[in-house]
Amino acid sequence: LQENGYRIKVFNTINFKKSMHYNPFAYIRSEKDILKLVTTLIANTKGEGKGGDDFWVKAETLLYCALIGLVAYIVFEGPEEERNMNTLVEMINAMEVREDDENFKNNVDLAFEELEAREPEHFAVRQYKKYKLAAGKTAKSINISCGARLAPFDISELREITMYDELELDTLGDKIFIN
Repeated sequence: LQENGYRIKVFNTINFKKSMHYNPFAYIRSEKDILKLVTTLIANTKGEGKGGDDFWVKAETLLYCALIGLVAYIVFEGPEEERNMNTLVEMINAMEVREDDENFKNNVDLAFEELEAREPEHFAVRQYKKYKLAAGKTAKSINISCGARLAPFDISELREITMYDELELDTLGDKIFIN
């Protein structure tokens, strides 16, 4: 195929060493793209059997939208290497909640306060405010649900292949090769 001008793209979910890198964050251009990514993430990580309580799925959706929106915002201003699933997992891991101290602020809370000061109507800020309506115990449960759903992204090989994007899925079909 290569001899005939085709570009070969390989995403191998069995043997990660034989796979090209794929970063879903590389395709985020708008709020709609964030929603697509979150919907896809939730639909493809629910596991076997019956789905969970709708409340928890909706709460997770809010938090993912907020965090992915923040990651996208940071990257549009900052380094591209932070725009990936690893950053999302690290943010979930950093979201300490103290049930006995409703005023406690973790680093993610502080990052959202910074963003809100600059852009109070930013999509990520609006989603995070909805998530923050949850009380301590509920917020902690939402964080645990998110952490459990994202657990596969803590596998070192998966972290590595999602660090950046080589697949360029948005360019498939753009080039025509004629010999």
